[in-house]
Amino acid sequence: MDRYRSLFLALLVIGICHALAKGAPKKLKSERLCNQCSACDTSKCPASEAYPHMTAYDNTLISGALQSDFVNAKDRGVYSVPNIVGGESPEHNAYFGWQSTSGAASGYHRFSNYMDKCSGGQNYLTVDKHGKVSLRALKSLESLAEADWKSYNPPTHLNHREYRFWFSRSTGKCLTVFGGKTEKRIVGVADCKFNGENLGQLFAFRFHYHNTFCCCNLYNN
Repeated sequence: MDRYRSLFLALLVIGICHALAKGAPKKLKSERLCNQCSACDTSKCPASEAYPHMTAYDNTLISGALQSDFVNAKDRGVYSVPNIVGGESPEHNAYFGWQSTSGAASGYHRFSNYMDKCSGGQNYLTVDKHGKVSLRALKSLESLAEADWKSYNPPTHLNHREYRFWFSRSTGKCLTVFGGKTEKRIVGVADCKFNGENLGQLFAFRFHYHNTFCCCNLYNN
């Protein structure tokens, strides 16, 4: 009888441990990212309402420098990255947080990236005169207009998921995803197709984070 009781207790303990492990946040590997952000002193992740992630029309996430091991620290470009839902991936630790601030009285906005603070300064989503979209400091721009974006609603039949066009004040063109169905697609600008002809120009901000990474070994459940 004691043997059966011991076996029952052992199975019970294993079951409890399995249940606890299943409910715990996933441990994501991000050695390169953690080395980059060793000076990050944030004690908790920011509220998702302050830092939503940005998705393209096909639900791929927009990734900037220092957001994950998927993007090299020295790469200041911006990409559309597939297979990472809600900022969570079994391979690439990431926190896709973008903060929108008013850039001008005329209704333009500027977008800073949460993880980019690990680079030692506040950088914004910008576009240069060649149409290259990247994260840069305002003081490095030829004109502040390079960091200014204005949103436009798409046609009614494409407005069911809160998508927007983002129009650049400096180039007069719209933020656009290029590269088809490649693993990592570049984000740039192109002539605006406000009729919805170019679905790569539609973007939305999402707030549903689950166990997302924001600073080394810290999570937001």
